[in-house]
Amino acid sequence: MRRNIRYHLAVLFAVVGLSLSGYGAYKLQKLPVYTEQDLALAAELNLSFDLARLPPERQPAAEKLPEMRATVAREISDGIKQQRSMITSWIQTGFVLIGMAILQALLQSRLPTPPPRA
Repeated sequence: MRRNIRYHLAVLFAVVGLSLSGYGAYKLQKLPVYTEQDLALAAELNLSFDLARLPPERQPAAEKLPEMRATVAREISDGIKQQRSMITSWIQTGFVLIGMAILQALLQSRLPTPPPRA
């Protein structure tokens, strides 16, 4: 009796897809939810670190600080959005692999089996 490699490939796709989407759902659940106050505090802290690294002669003017604060806050929120989008892409990829496995299994059940080679 011959092994059907396509069936094993479908099972492999299903296992990898389920694992990937499960891990992505776990990571998405474990991500903290940040409030506006948390983001503002993180932006202020990062801005103070950036300003502390600059030498005294390169310190920006007071008029530039709100613009810099907004830039740092935007970088922080973009990083959080990028992290969430990467995790959701893992989940979507897992669902695509599961769909491919289901289609492969359906095709294998519908197609006639070829006669064995001599």
